[in-house]
Amino acid sequence: MKSCLFSATLVAAIATLTFASSEVKVVVYAGPKKCSNKKIKGDEKPTKIEPDYVAALHFTVTVDESSTGSRESIGKKIESSRDKGIAPSFPVGQGKVVAGLDQGLIGLCKGSSAYIIVPPHLAYGRIGKPEQGVGRDATLRYDVEIIDVQPPVPNDFVKIDANKDWKISKDEAFSYFEGLGQTINLESLWKDEDKDGDGVISWDEFTGPKGSDGPPQKQKHHHQQQQQDTGQVNDVASLFQNIDVDKDGKISKTELGNMFKALGQDMTDEFWTESDPDGDGYVLFEEFIGSNTGAGKGEEL
Repeated sequence: MKSCLFSATLVAAIATLTFASSEVKVVVYAGPKKCSNKKIKGDEKPTKIEPDYVAALHFTVTVDESSTGSRESIGKKIESSRDKGIAPSFPVGQGKVVAGLDQGLIGLCKGSSAYIIVPPHLAYGRIGKPEQGVGRDATLRYDVEIIDVQPPVPNDFVKIDANKDWKISKDEAFSYFEGLGQTINLESLWKDEDKDGDGVISWDEFTGPKGSDGPPQKQKHHHQQQQQDTGQVNDVASLFQNIDVDKDGKISKTELGNMFKALGQDMTDEFWTESDPDGDGYVLFEEFIGSNTGAGKGEEL
């Protein structure tokens, strides 16, 4: 929406929200509380969730009673894997779920059940999850049961890349497979993997198992982009809430006009028409945020 033209000015006037708790809280109420992966041998499977390990779990997420920003939905069930009869699995700590759940799962043991209390800024933030009736600044409560724990997906790329330049040469590939006692047709491999024909296989070109540890710059850029996207969405949400004086979840022409007046400006009819594309006389959050909704948090959970 065109309001982004003056959003920077408005955001500067928005007060910082405070939360009842800024930390993730974990309470194990059933099953093992201590476990270790240090003495695993042979075909034994890990029992403790560590970063990048794949966890399978049942979960039920509700709005926690400590939530200060969404009191009307206290106790509301948002989602449950048990309703679907399937325990999802995903690598922990890679942003596949909300940040607070990622943090809370680390250290839990296979067979344990726990409550994970996630503060708003590590969950749905200032926007909430309106499509499921969850308002802004909601503290979430995850009731999880850890069904299984698997080791991280192996990173064959790093093993082959002997000089650690994030490119695999034919010499490196030959040495790696020779060390394994395997014979490989390098020409055939390069034909399949070296997409740009530059003589080396890059991280992006490599189709074998490579876990989550990519080139440092890619990791840094991805992390920075996630932080930037989350910050932008939260700023827009705060802006919407400040303009929506009567807190009915939509902005009227009067409310938006008053905000312009507070900035010493006049809102034009053209601006309002662009802001209210469906012409119903109100600007909903979906209309307000426009194309900025691309800032996501990974998969839902």
